[in-house]
Amino acid sequence: MFRIIRALLLTLTVLLLGACSMVRLGYDQLPSLTYWWLDSYLDLNDAQSVALRRDLEALHSWHRIQELPQLAKLLASLQTQALQDTTPQFTCQVVDQLKAHLQGVLTQAEPGLATLVRQLTPAQMQHLAHQLDKREQAWREEWAQISPAKLAKRRAERLIERSESFYGRLSDAQRSLLTNSVLANPYDVAQAEAEMLRRHQDLRQTLQALAQGGDSASQAQARLHGLQQRLLDSPNASYRTQIAAFTQANCATFAQLHNSTSPAQRQQLVSRLQAYELDLRTLSAPR
Repeated sequence: MFRIIRALLLTLTVLLLGACSMVRLGYDQLPSLTYWWLDSYLDLNDAQSVALRRDLEALHSWHRIQELPQLAKLLASLQTQALQDTTPQFTCQVVDQLKAHLQGVLTQAEPGLATLVRQLTPAQMQHLAHQLDKREQAWREEWAQISPAKLAKRRAERLIERSESFYGRLSDAQRSLLTNSVLANPYDVAQAEAEMLRRHQDLRQTLQALAQGGDSASQAQARLHGLQQRLLDSPNASYRTQIAAFTQANCATFAQLHNSTSPAQRQQLVSRLQAYELDLRTLSAPR
């Protein structure tokens, strides 16, 4: 559920992957896209659909007014930093800021979600379980059922593609830097799969408890908030340790890549950030 709600931060994903024009187009479509995504997991009835669409429009409006200006400010500050060398610590600080924005959106979504999930029927819970099973199989096909060499190649290709969306064409040395960082920090497929299964079980158990209808509105929100916290910070200490090390390594790699860039590459990054900032400020302007 909360994985689905993260679609409301599609703008941040587009900032990493897409073209500037897609920010405005994708952002305006978020309520509809999120509704259809949720509906595919829950098979909502007419009354639930009406209420969810209303709540998503309200959440989208809140995010546009409250969050987009803050994200635009972050992009503006990054433009100054983009012309200078950076550190792994600074990079991880940016990651933490984005995580805080995600947490804010999830918290804002809790009241509407609490109302929705208390109305779920046994048939809808069965539909959710079926969809999660399909998602697990698709994940295994993409990540677990390929050789370690193919997995590393895929990760390196994606990392290079995302980096070039910021900096333009990377040099051979820069590409090697990213490829070597992937090889030095292998993706623990077994650990990742175990965490995915834990999250899905946690989701099903939490929603099942809420669907039984014994909680008040405040109790339901508290349950969902707990689910949110377990999503963002796994109760599995081993997984938390792995992710912390993985994040630190990625921050170090990005800092090393940035510090290797030419003035032209850094200017390319500034231009990209400026375009995104303009998009966010345009989207957040009064309508």
